[in-house]
This record gives sequence, structure tokens and C-alpha cells, in this order.
Amino acid sequence: MKRLPEMVGSEETGGDLPLISFCRESQKVPDKVLSWQSFLEKGLTVSKESLMAVQAPVDFGDLATIRYTSGTTGNPKGVTFNHEHLRWMAESMASLPPWKDRNSEVRYLSFLPMNHVVEGILGTYSPYYAPAPLKIYFLEDFNYLASALPQVRPAVFFSVPRFYEKLWSRLKETFLGKYYIHSQEGVLKKLLRPMLRRFFLRKSGLNRCAQLIVGSATSSQQLIQDYHDLGIEIHNAYGLTEAPLVTLNRRGNNRIGTVGEPLPQTHIQIAEDGEVLLRGPQVTPGYFESDLKPPLKDNWLKTGDLGFLTSEGSLVITGRKKELIINSYGKSIDPLRIEALLRDAPGVCEVMLVGEGKPYLSGLFWVDENYHSPEIYRFIQEVNHHLSRPEQVKKWALLSNDLSIDGGDLTANMKLKREIITQRYQDVIDSLYQQKPHPLILHLGQLEEDDGT
Repeated sequence: MKRLPEMVGSEETGGDLPLISFCRESQKVPDKVLSWQSFLEKGLTVSKESLMAVQAPVDFGDLATIRYTSGTTGNPKGVTFNHEHLRWMAESMASLPPWKDRNSEVRYLSFLPMNHVVEGILGTYSPYYAPAPLKIYFLEDFNYLASALPQVRPAVFFSVPRFYEKLWSRLKETFLGKYYIHSQEGVLKKLLRPMLRRFFLRKSGLNRCAQLIVGSATSSQQLIQDYHDLGIEIHNAYGLTEAPLVTLNRRGNNRIGTVGEPLPQTHIQIAEDGEVLLRGPQVTPGYFESDLKPPLKDNWLKTGDLGFLTSEGSLVITGRKKELIINSYGKSIDPLRIEALLRDAPGVCEVMLVGEGKPYLSGLFWVDENYHSPEIYRFIQEVNHHLSRPEQVKKWALLSNDLSIDGGDLTANMKLKREIITQRYQDVIDSLYQQKPHPLILHLGQLEEDDGT
């Protein structure tokens, strides 16, 4: 945390509340804010008698926390949750693993920022409801996750899709991984599979995980299928800031292509336009900003996501209403699903598609220093073969990867801030459609006419 938000003062909260900083001692905090070390020292001076006299001045219906939306398509909004919401979500998550797993030692590595709504619940509430010994580790720098996991070897692991994508890319770079990926299905590959699986899980520090969960952004269905084929189950989950935990693919019932079944007491309805509506004890009572009201329709929360329910009752998300691209032919395109596929390209770190009001889609590809443009070209070709004509990417620009959370391009859970990036790269986008060079573009690519596109 670089600075304390100005909105958490006594005027806004309606009382003279003490503020405590979680920043390191080297970081300057306002005079009225108690440092973390001072807070700990203050606790040591409290007598046993005074502790016994203290009673919690809140009830389950009182405000417990404010979590801000990521702001991918607009200004962040402060989403409020009461103590009863947090208790229900914590109890629900703690009760989902099988009996043996939730009664064994719980080891959890918290690495996403604590303002990430799911991380805040998994790291600071849910583990304490497990009837088992508890060890929680907090990692300050996301970049050290790969080296921290083997040290912790967590019992449950939750991450955004990008981490699983990087893990799979590293596997493909190993000798065994390359051999497995390029081998035809047969006896030898069948014998290699369990050995490679054990090697992969142990090396990545995930060999003691009862369940691997992915959420907070659109995952590539092919990536989850690749893990599944190796014998590793990645369980897709779904939620939003206004209702953090909605569905989850349970262990032993992992339906790839869906985000799972609703949690207990959670009800899902699909509106006429395909929008996902929901009710449940995890839904926010409202926003912190008094002039904003939750998007409700007959007491159902409008999620802004498009989807449908399968015959088994699992939810499939097909897009996000605000992020749909409508081309000049009036075709609506979900960019998130296509971007998830394109991020698997060798040397590609991040992808954002553009094409609002244009005759075809183009892409901004942020690459690392080891990129190879012909390989990216071939990968885009392959992805396009599995897409409808309006969904195919016709032109793209390769850019140096300088996207960051601190720079304002990414949210805390690594989502693209699309409006900010569009404004920042508007000249690049214009050059892309005009097929003109630009100093930021490392390579300008397009599909040849004889590709059938």
C-alpha cells in the first residue's frame, strides 16, 4: 500500500475511529494514523481486566469491510459487506473441501493484494473456520510466488489465470514437457503422464494441494483441459466484487467449460438478454457511495455478465456486457475469451483486442524479450481457425511489456484496465488500423489474404 485513501476518515465513517496502518515502518503515514508497530505495542499494555470488560460494539448486521471494484471499465466503486456476509462466505468456503482435507493441517499462501475481495476472505476469514491446525503465509511480492510455493506447499491454492498459464509455459520448456506435448497418444505417453505430473506438482509446490482453484478473470478452456489431460484438475470459480463467491467446480465434479454449480443458498437466473442474475447471502447490501445503488432487478443482482445454465445446473459465462466489442457490421464479440486463448502464444505476456465500430478485430500484444514474431503469427493463425469470422484477429502490434499495477494499467488481480490502456495506446491503435509504423510498435503483423480470412 503506497498511500492511505483519504476517504477513510472520521467524517465518512460517522465516528472518531482510530486508523491503523499495515505499511512497513519505512513508509511514511499521516500523523493521525497509528503505525503497525505502535499498534502492537499498545496491545501489550492492555491489562487482562480491561480485556475482559471489552465488548464488541458491532453486530452481524453492521458494516465490516469496504472492497473496491477493479475499475476495468470505469471508476471503482466501494462495495460494502456486513459481518454476516463475511461469516457466511468464510463458513461456506471452509466447508467445501472433503472431510479429510478440511480436518488436516491447513496451509495457505496469501499472495494477491488483501484488497482483492476473494483473497481477503480466503486469507483472513475462511481458514479460521476449518477445525484443524492452521498456518497462513503472506507473500508481499507476486513476482516471488513461484519460489515461495515450494516452501509453503499449500493445502488449498487460489490464483488468477495468468499464474497457471505461466506454469504451463514453463512445463513446455522442460525436456520432459516438450516430449509429452509433442508425443502422439499411446503407451509411451500414458506411461510418461504420471511421472511428469508428479514432477510438475512437486517442482511447483502444489503436490499437497487438495484443490487448485482459478478465478477473478476469464480462463482458457483449452488450458484447463491441458491440465486435465495430464491428470491435474484446475477448478474454475466465479464471483464478482458485489458477490465474491457464487459458483465453484467441486472436487470430483469438475465440469470443464463451466464455472461450476452455485454455492449453498445461492440462486441464479438468466435474464431475457442473457445477463446472469443472482440472489444469495453473499450479495452486498449496497455501495459505500451514498449516491450509488446496487444494480438490482426485482431484488436480483444484475451481474453484468452474460451466460447460461447447463442441464446439470452449472453456470457458463459467455461474456461481459460492458466489454463486448460491436464491430461495424453490428456483430457482438466477447474479447475476454479470445484474449485468454491468445495469451498462450509463445513470448506473449498480455493481450487486448480492439475493434469497436471497426470492420475487423485487431490486437495489442505485449511481449517479453524472447518473443519471436513468426511463432506468434503461426499461433494467431491456429487460434483463428477455431473462431468465427468476426472473432478472428486480422492485424496486431507487438509491444514491449511495461504493463504494471503501479503504473495503473492492471488491477490488483492482474486484469487489464481497458479504458486507461485504450487512452494510453490510442495512437498505436490508430496506426494499427492505418497500417502505419509507430515508435512503440516492435512488429506490425497481419494475416495474409490467402489465409481465407
